[in-house]
Amino acid sequence: MVSSFNRIALLAAASSLTLSAASQAQVFDQVGGGERRTVDVITVTAQQREESAQDVPISIGAYDTEALANAGVRDIKDLQALAPGLIVTSTQSETITTARIRGIGTVGDNFGLESSVGVYIDGVFRARNGVGFNDLGEIERIEVLRGPQGTLFGKNTSAGVLNIVTAGPEFEHGGALEATVGDYGYSRLSGHVTGAIIEDVLAGRLFAVRGERDGYMDLYVQDRNGQYTDTESDDQGFWSVRGQLEWTPSETVTGRLIADYTERDEVCCSAASWDYSPAGIALVNSVGGDALYPADPEERVAFANREYDQIVEDWGVSAEFDIELPIGTLTTVTSYRNWENARSQDIDYTSADLAYRDRENNFTNIERLSQEVRLNGQWGDLDWLVGAFYSHEDLVLGDAIRIGDDWEAFLGRSLTAGSVPPLGTPAGVSAVLAQLTGGLINIPPGSAYLGGQGVNQDIYNQTADSWAVFTHNAYRLTDDLTLTAGLRYTHENKDVYATFDTNQPLACAAVEQAFGFDPINGFIAAAAAQGLPAATIANGATAIGNICLPYHRSGLDANGYDNERTDEEVSGTLRLTYDINDDVMVYGGYSRGFKAGGFNLDRQLNGPIGADGYLNSDNSFAAETVDSYELGFKSQLFGNVVQLNGSVFFQQVGDFQLNTFNGIAFVVESIDEAETYGAELDFFYATPIEGLDLTAGYAYTNTEYTEVNTGDPLVDALQGQDFSLVPEQTFTTQVIYSRPVFDNLLASASLDARWASEYNTGSDLDPEKVQDAFTTVNARLGLGREDGAWSVEVWGRNLTDETYAQVAIDAFAQGRRAGAGTSLDSRGTASYAAFLGAPRTWGVTLRTEW
Repeated sequence: MVSSFNRIALLAAASSLTLSAASQAQVFDQVGGGERRTVDVITVTAQQREESAQDVPISIGAYDTEALANAGVRDIKDLQALAPGLIVTSTQSETITTARIRGIGTVGDNFGLESSVGVYIDGVFRARNGVGFNDLGEIERIEVLRGPQGTLFGKNTSAGVLNIVTAGPEFEHGGALEATVGDYGYSRLSGHVTGAIIEDVLAGRLFAVRGERDGYMDLYVQDRNGQYTDTESDDQGFWSVRGQLEWTPSETVTGRLIADYTERDEVCCSAASWDYSPAGIALVNSVGGDALYPADPEERVAFANREYDQIVEDWGVSAEFDIELPIGTLTTVTSYRNWENARSQDIDYTSADLAYRDRENNFTNIERLSQEVRLNGQWGDLDWLVGAFYSHEDLVLGDAIRIGDDWEAFLGRSLTAGSVPPLGTPAGVSAVLAQLTGGLINIPPGSAYLGGQGVNQDIYNQTADSWAVFTHNAYRLTDDLTLTAGLRYTHENKDVYATFDTNQPLACAAVEQAFGFDPINGFIAAAAAQGLPAATIANGATAIGNICLPYHRSGLDANGYDNERTDEEVSGTLRLTYDINDDVMVYGGYSRGFKAGGFNLDRQLNGPIGADGYLNSDNSFAAETVDSYELGFKSQLFGNVVQLNGSVFFQQVGDFQLNTFNGIAFVVESIDEAETYGAELDFFYATPIEGLDLTAGYAYTNTEYTEVNTGDPLVDALQGQDFSLVPEQTFTTQVIYSRPVFDNLLASASLDARWASEYNTGSDLDPEKVQDAFTTVNARLGLGREDGAWSVEVWGRNLTDETYAQVAIDAFAQGRRAGAGTSLDSRGTASYAAFLGAPRTWGVTLRTEW
């Protein structure tokens, strides 16, 4: 703890030095007689009112059009280049994208979980972070709201909010076209037109974009004859259109109507080999027959035996109206969104054909209707706001995992090491089980695994109804002291109905017949009753677990899931703001965030056997809460030449929703208690040099699982450890310089960099999943007409070509850390794969405006 606060003290000292340097620069500017340049004020809606970011008593990273364009921000993942403390990662598909703020977030590979960081686009909540992962088009600004925002934004914002505002209609006619080409076959063409349809009453804006890119990964695809095709994965192919109308039918009514549609058809995403056990790789290669596997991650080579792709259709409509009433402003926001995704996947990421998903039976459909009403006004020294919110979501998810042609041979060799006839031979399964179970089970020869067996078809239907009432008020106690208080009551009901259809391999059917629908524990009980040695019991349980994977067990087929849960919570905020003078404000306070519980939409077979003899699993998990305490300041110094904002925070998390892939399936566990604390700084400087602006940000985040009592030894071993996907320190900086050259021309240059300290990318904190500290650097050079009639830019991203893991995972069916309950430092014999960040890219952008 002491070292952590020392870091914060050193950071404060560094800030003082920065301010001193800025002060000296300003003195020189005044002596020279030049007009002082100032930092632009960014207007935000973090409190559902338009106000300066410098007046809002919460920690905010606010980024305008210029900063976003110079950093090449096209989607929420790109935003990491500017926003310290923000982590955004993707895994099996870019539709599975997750954001974290102040160390808190949700691993996104399970649609049963909703992120702790809410994504709002033009005032409309997106059901999952991945649902909001698209080319955002023309952006007016992005606000990164740090810490719980449960009073005003409400649903699933216990860690923070990404509030994205796109460019709206203008009554003055105009338009723009932009074309970009780059390496990896990258091309992007976009444009917009805007203007008055009815003078001073109705204006419109139409934006469209189409983008393509070859893959970042070389993908070796092996066909059924063992022949390889060299292709690519992690490519890009999309088009999107967004139309908007701004309607002002009277002086008291303003409306904004938005409709958008996006299609994506991409080969994404493959994983590279990250680290491996030589024995495990020898086993894979002995089955897959490929000495090329594994490859060094820096070579960006992946392997597959089956098709990869993701197809996404995303569309929605929304209407927002502001109506001026005698008592205040009534705001109503209505939206409907529909998101559909189908994907195929080689889920083992190896040269062997072990398991895969096909596109026809693996899909996710999310429909969401929401309505929000707010009324705000001012009575004397009181700024008040009251509101209500309702949403209805229908989610349908299909999941089917198929066994590949090499699975039987892989399983037989991994279980027997060649000491008995392998699976697939006439006596294979019988011999394996007879040896490994101490003779407790003997099944007829020929009860083998076959490629294409072991097919499951799981269908989940989940509905969620959420409603809330809230109030948020600021009362000026004195000219300099303001009290802000907010309160929200949320009620959420979720109902999941799931059906399971399992086409069992004969071997698993025989094991279930011998030991029941819970064959592992059934065998352990039978073996203990027979007095078999502990080693035999352990080996037999391992064998049965591999022969009867969750996808192969029929214990849920008869009754499936039919579960319901209701969560209700009072959340809110209480803050004090004190204006030291016109340029410096300090604030402090408390906020409580809430994220409803839900259901694990994966086969969860850890429930008790019901009276009917079938598994009766409760696949629910508890609601997550965050209690946050924050102190901060905001300042505009030297005549707003410098803006310096800072905060320190402490957050306690209850029932943290941890989603972990165990090498076979996803398991959701609730961590009883966890905490995060740290500090943030945001710095903006309009230098004395005309056209030169500097921004920087720093975040220090310390996290710890303080109490873990799940009953799973591997998860319980996390107690006292840090969170995954949380660098202790991140630093970002951006330098933008523009100046007139020649006649009517404007030259520009920008550089942004992001440094992140070492962190673990795995939910289970396996030491092999650590990502070392790394730095990414982006740059852009431009030349164009000052009036914007034309411009050309040359840009590059990740210029140092850093190879880094977004997330490292346990390779499918290739082991975990050795032994339940062993320490986190015990490597075992596991192998690992990783989803990598983008490599170095470059391109040229041409733009014209009129």
